[in-house]
This record gives sequence, structure tokens and C-alpha cells, in this order.
Amino acid sequence: MLGRRQIREKVLQFIYAHNNNTNTIETTEKNLLQSIELIYNLYVYQLNLILAFRKVSTQIMETGKKKNFPTDEELNPNKKFINNRIFSKLEDNKELNEFTSKHSELTWNENDHYPTKIFKKFYETDAYKKYLYSKTDSFDLDKEIIVKIFNKYIAENEDLIEWYEDINLSWADDFHIANAMTFKTVKNLSEDKESHTLIKIFKDNEDRIFAKNLLFQTISHQKKYLEEINKRSNNWNIERIAEIDKIILCMALCEFEFFPENPDRVVINEYIELSKTFSTDKSNIFINGILDKFVKDKSTNH
Repeated sequence: MLGRRQIREKVLQFIYAHNNNTNTIETTEKNLLQSIELIYNLYVYQLNLILAFRKVSTQIMETGKKKNFPTDEELNPNKKFINNRIFSKLEDNKELNEFTSKHSELTWNENDHYPTKIFKKFYETDAYKKYLYSKTDSFDLDKEIIVKIFNKYIAENEDLIEWYEDINLSWADDFHIANAMTFKTVKNLSEDKESHTLIKIFKDNEDRIFAKNLLFQTISHQKKYLEEINKRSNNWNIERIAEIDKIILCMALCEFEFFPENPDRVVINEYIELSKTFSTDKSNIFINGILDKFVKDKSTNH
């Protein structure tokens, strides 16, 4: 699910887009929520990619058997990977099945080369062979090999990111979120417990409201916040401040005003981290300085 930091990331991206187009706040809010919901689709797509490896492995075995002169190993293939218990757990997941049945575009078929390309890379590794011929046959070992495939061949796959970006422009930015959800889903699978549900995008309705209000109130009060920033920028003209830094600062001031339950220091730290991801190397120092001044002035005035 999205944590508050990831929600802030998404809001930042959509405020930036809003400031550079002619959409209404309502349209931007609708687009934000739709983009967040589509992370779930990417998450399901990733889980189905894992499941596709069983199909690829089966196809390789069937092809081997049909050779003119198959080897004994091809005639009697090792089916340990095909019988991996993680595949069965995912295949039996009711929520995954129901959602995929409504969204056939989130399945992988024989015309999609990524499952085959990824599996064939892994097929040649010592890790795969070690798993296949290990005398140990356990749920934990099954999980371990799937996690290895995911971490090395999916989570860091630049070609896959480009593929997803062609499907949905925001998925390149959301890839790390979907990966975290996929990884957690696999890691949490248990041999003794059935898995019927998947991870929700929003932990609860409060997080959805937080996303909507942070976007709406920041955009609505940007002019006022920019004036406050200008007062504390040590004669650094507001026009010379990078646009992304201005948005980050406006969002922080919005949290101070409309979300007083969030401690000031926590809010400052969150936006410093955002600046490290989305802005220049020294922006975090500038942002920390402005927000510190604002908090001190706020406490003095109270």
C-alpha cells in the first residue's frame, strides 16, 4: 500500500503537472486518484508476470520432449520449479483471480516476450540449477527462489520499466511502489494459511482524504504560501527558486496549516526526503532552512 511519503510523491507530481496545464483542480484531483488506483493494476500485472514463469517453464519442457532426439533429461524433466508452491498460492488467490478476470490486459500470453526473456536468463544461472537439484524440498526454498527471480530480474529490469511506461506513462514512476507491494505479497505467503486477498492501495479512507486535501489545499493556497516563502528566502527572488522546490515548500506549509496532527519536525523531514528524490543536490539544505524559519516564526507568533 502507499505510505504517506508515497502519497506526497504522487501529489507533488500532480501539482507540478497542474501548474503547467490548464486543468481545473477537480480534474487534477480526479487524475491523481485514477493514477493511484492504477498502481494496483501494475501490482497485479507484476504478480501475473511471476505466474507466467510457470507457463514458460512448462513450454520449454514440452519443446524439449518434441525434439527429434531428446535427451533422457528432456524426456524426464525435473518439475521442481513447475511445482513451486508459490505459484499455487498465487493461482489460488481469489482477489487476484477476480481482478485479472475483469482486466484481461493484465495477463501475459505467449506473444509477450518478457516472461520468456526473463526466465531464460534465470534458467542458465547456478542459483536456478542449485534450487532444481537441491535435496531440500520446502515451502521456504520455493519462496526463496521466486524472491531471487523477482529481485534480480524484475525489480531492476530497465527494459521492463520502458515496457510499462509505454502502457501507462506514470507506471515508470510507480514501478518501485508496485515492486514493494509484490515483494511483500510473496514474502507474506504462508504454507499453512490461505491467501485470498491482496494489498490495498490506500491503508484506509483517511489516506485517500489526505491525498485529496493535500492536493486541493496546496493548489488553492499556493499564492499565499509563495508569499510566505519569499519573506524567508533571504532576498533570494522567488522567481529564481526552482519550480519543484516551490511546490515542495508549498506542500509543507499546507501540512503545517491543514494537518496539525503531523509533528512539524516529521513534516520537515518528509519534504527534505522528497527534495532529495525530485530536486537538485543542495535543495534539501535550502528547503530545511526555509521550513525551519517558518516553524520558528509560527511558534513565536503563538
